[in-house]
Amino acid sequence: MKKEEVVTRQQLNQLHIGDLLSLATIVGWDYDREEIQTLLASGSVYGHVNIDKMVISCAAIIPYGAKLASIGMVIVHPDYRGRGLAKELLIQCMSQVTQNTALMLIATKEGRPVYEKLGFKEYSHVTKLLGEGKIFEVASDGYSISPLNKTDIKEMMELDEVAFGSGRELFLKNRIKQAKDTLVLKEQGIIVGYALAVKKPANLVLGPVVAQNDKQAMLLIQTIIATNKGSIRIDVLDGKTSLMKELETVGFQVNDRPPVMVKNLEAFPKRNNSLYAIAAQAYG
Repeated sequence: MKKEEVVTRQQLNQLHIGDLLSLATIVGWDYDREEIQTLLASGSVYGHVNIDKMVISCAAIIPYGAKLASIGMVIVHPDYRGRGLAKELLIQCMSQVTQNTALMLIATKEGRPVYEKLGFKEYSHVTKLLGEGKIFEVASDGYSISPLNKTDIKEMMELDEVAFGSGRELFLKNRIKQAKDTLVLKEQGIIVGYALAVKKPANLVLGPVVAQNDKQAMLLIQTIIATNKGSIRIDVLDGKTSLMKELETVGFQVNDRPPVMVKNLEAFPKRNNSLYAIAAQAYG
């Protein structure tokens, strides 16, 4: 631990992408330049730089309208831990929204004590599952599945806002640009679900997934599994037991189950139970 070295807190930008990628690599997180660009374009990223102008810590806040925000990518370089840098960055992030904004994050074991000291409480969990792409027949059962096009975006955003509990148009537009697969599920011409999948260095990350029921959600997921090779990751919300059992039947296995923590829970927006999988842990 470098106790004596002076570090400076500042807002980070495109010029720091290389350092942020190095930080993520040090802690073993599956990030690439495109993921960091999406974070920077969707919210604000803060960090500390040392005397050599190297970024040695970071944290991001992504606002979703006026009532909800997510904190993610909280990393401190191992050489600089124990100095309270993460807490300082979290306070900086929280200062970017109003005091009655609901804040959420997905906690690591190492970070949880800091979050609890700042008033975050366990709200639920997400289950991380890993599997492989495989070719198999997908029965459409009367639905149509097609790539998202410009004429679908408004309807898809409206569907997502009800599922997520708050509007997140800026993030979704950035995520769609980043995505390898963008699918919409339609019934009689009306969008009833959608799914995105983003290619990362280690995995294809499948999410968000929004659908009216388990059958629709699995149909979207199966379509992506059947058209991709290699490792696939999906982070499923609590309560989606049937979906997880379906995923296990096609070879997916539970890898982790971190807690979702929330501050200002009374302000957390209502959801309609149609959000099945999150985009990624940084985005809540």
